Amino acid sequence: QVEVKRQWLPPITAEHEVLVQIPGVEPSVNEPIKMEVGIEDCLHIEFEYEKRCYHLHDVICGQINFLLVRIKIKHMELAVIRRETSGEGLAQSAAMGGPNGGSGGGG
Repeated sequence: QVEVKRQWLPPITAEHEVLVQIPGVEPSVNEPIKMEVGIEDCLHIEFEYEKRCYHLHDVICGQINFLLVRIKIKHMELAVIRRETSGEGLAQSAAMGGPNGGSGGGG
């Protein structure tokens, strides 16, 4: 089920079957990830996860540590954002400004 929330219009809801095929192997290096975010001198939160990459059937396990809290927290949400990568060489070339590495000129 997919629901699209729009700011000024009512949400759109639709149901579709989704098939996912990933003919690949698990990454050889999948070390734990640790990151810290915060507001200077007010709030520092540390996130720790067991792996950097997850399969669709995996369970995300980790910890959220509040290192410094000097403000009142009424509500907190954690969102999981999916990022897919493919054609990494081409994507890196485009990020550098094209096939010439951003030089702007030919040959």
